[in-house]
Amino acid sequence: MKDQIKELVEKYVESLEKDNDTIKAYRLDLEKFVLAFGPREPMDIKGQELKDYLDTLNTRNSKRVSVSTQNRHYATISCFFNWLIRESKLIENPIKSVIRRKPNKDAGEANSKDIIRYLDKETIQKIMSNAKTIREEFLFDLLYSSGLRISEALALNVQDIRNGVIQIRAGKGNRARVTYMSKITEKLFRKYLEKRTPDRAALYKAKTIEEAQALRNEGSLFTTNNGTRLGYHRANQLFKQAARGMKNPDSTPLTIHQLRHTFCTERVGHIDIRVLQKLAGHSDIRTTLRYAKVADKVAREQFERFDREQKVGFDEHGTFKLPTQEDFEKAEVLI
Repeated sequence: MKDQIKELVEKYVESLEKDNDTIKAYRLDLEKFVLAFGPREPMDIKGQELKDYLDTLNTRNSKRVSVSTQNRHYATISCFFNWLIRESKLIENPIKSVIRRKPNKDAGEANSKDIIRYLDKETIQKIMSNAKTIREEFLFDLLYSSGLRISEALALNVQDIRNGVIQIRAGKGNRARVTYMSKITEKLFRKYLEKRTPDRAALYKAKTIEEAQALRNEGSLFTTNNGTRLGYHRANQLFKQAARGMKNPDSTPLTIHQLRHTFCTERVGHIDIRVLQKLAGHSDIRTTLRYAKVADKVAREQFERFDREQKVGFDEHGTFKLPTQEDFEKAEVLI
């Protein structure tokens, strides 16, 4: 009997040499794929069947998935079939004949890669003030002021941070890089270490009380109350609690990834784009340049807001009028 899709998917996932978050995403997408095609053999699956499958993907609320989610499933399945070809299990990728779904602009759809949602200063401050412990406050500030991905932050060990320098051992694509802490973040870091639950795995190495004391500040940077490494699910849950009641301008919920987006958006145009690319860990400069478009939009919004709120300049007839002392007192300078 030939290999079925279900068994081949399991072998494929085991073969992946990617970071844990990427593997988890692949696994979740392929679990749905297996439910639909598990007992089948890869040679029997046709392009039209795959198109029908992708077009009927729904959310938990029985709504059609977004265009970006559908195209992510497309990419995951395509990678799986390409692996089958390399493993001599398949001759041609059947999904090649399927055209990717395009955004319906009339319905307000857009590719996720075209949308960068950033947070304003007021929202950042609210999130920080809602953090229940110094651990959450430090984590959120680290993502916002140092631009780390959440997976990178949670993978850090205490010894990866020295004198304000953060050594990211395995970023996206398993690429190592260095980034930095602001002075405020350094203070939060020191304050957090005083309250941090030691990493249980690190303490197990100790043979004496003295060794245990020396190992208190080694191992996982972000730990649970039980001394294990803090996971993504719990960290995301803590962010949602801190951001409760807050929405983006388009009414979508805030996400923990927006802290990193805000880091990039605030810095583009203020530091060299190549430097920002390096700090953010972008393999492609085009990814960094996307934030330049957002920054231009932010600049225009603030210009127009300033223009609306000020009472100085020209009157309704287009005649220039000198500002009065009262005008200056009312004016708000936007930074």
